[in-house]
Amino acid sequence: MKFKPIFGALLPFLGVLVACGGSQKPAVEPAVAPADTVAAQPAKADLNNPTDRYSYALGMDLGKAVANINVPLNIPVLMDAILDQVDSNRSVLMTDSVAESALQDLLLQMQKKKEADDKAQAQKALDEQAKFLAENAKDTAVKTTPKGVQYRVLKDAAGISPKTGDKVQVHYVGALLDGTEFDNSVKRGEPLEFPVNAVIEGWQDLLQVMHEGMKVKAWIPSGLAYGEAGVPPMIPANAMLVFEVELLKVYAEVPAIDSAAIAPAVESAASATAPATEPAKTAPAADKPAAKPADKKPAEKKAETKPAAEKKSDVKPAEAAKPAAKK
Repeated sequence: MKFKPIFGALLPFLGVLVACGGSQKPAVEPAVAPADTVAAQPAKADLNNPTDRYSYALGMDLGKAVANINVPLNIPVLMDAILDQVDSNRSVLMTDSVAESALQDLLLQMQKKKEADDKAQAQKALDEQAKFLAENAKDTAVKTTPKGVQYRVLKDAAGISPKTGDKVQVHYVGALLDGTEFDNSVKRGEPLEFPVNAVIEGWQDLLQVMHEGMKVKAWIPSGLAYGEAGVPPMIPANAMLVFEVELLKVYAEVPAIDSAAIAPAVESAASATAPATEPAKTAPAADKPAAKPADKKPAEKKAETKPAAEKKSDVKPAEAAKPAAKK
C-alpha cells in the first residue's frame, strides 16, 4: 500500500492511527466533551488558525491514503480507533500484535481485490477491442496488414517501403482506444529514428506496408503491442493502441560486400580493359636454315607481355560490385 509523501513521512510519528503503533500520546491531551454535546457536529475548521490548518491538512492526507484502499472499510470504526489512540481517557480495543495481524489481513485482501479487478479490466479491454476491430473492418477505407494491424491512409506517397533491417525516421502520436494520449513526437518537435526490427510487432508490420512520405492512422491489437503485461501506468493490460504515423525517411540497409563474389567480376573487367598481346613473329623464310633460332626468342617475348591480372588496379572495385538495383 503506497501512501502520499506527506503521510508517509508522518507515519512514524502517528503511531497507531491505523491501529499498528505504540502508546504515544499528544503533548496536550484533548478535553473530553460533556455528555450532552457528544452528538453535536464538530466546529468548522478555522483555516486562519495554524493548529486548525495543519490538523485539517493531516486529516486530508490520511483521508487520501484511506481512499486508496480498495476493500470495504468501516469509517466510523476507523475514526473511533483514532480517538481511542489519541485520547488518554479512552481505551484501545486491540494490542499492537493483534492490530499488526489485522493489517496483514488487510494487505492480503487488497492484493486479492486488485488481482480480481485487473483481470476483469483486462478481459473488458479484449472484448472492447474485438468489437471495435470488427466494426472498423467494415470501413472500405480501412486496410489490414498481413498480421492484423488495421490502418487508413491519411496521406499517400510513392516512396520506398522499409524492410526489417532498415532504419526509419517517423513522427507519431500514440493514444489508447478511449483517446487518452500517451506519447507524441510532434509535440516534442523531434521525429524518432530507429531500426524497423527494434519496435513492437505491430509497428514492424505497419511500417513495411508504408511508403516513404506516407501518413496513416493505425489500430494495433494488444497481441501485436504490449499484451497482458501492458506498460503501467500509461498502457493498461490488453490495451489496443491507436497511432498516427508519418514515415518521413527510410534509410535502406546497405548490403554487405562479398569479396569472393567480387573477385571474378574484377578479373573479368580487368581482362576486358587490358591491351591485346603483341602478334607472334612470322616463321622464317624457307631459304634460311631451320635450325637457326629467331632473333628474339618467343619465350622471352611472352615474359615481356604483362598478364591481364596485373591490370586490376585500373578498375575500381566499387564500380564492379555496384548492385543492379542502383544502376
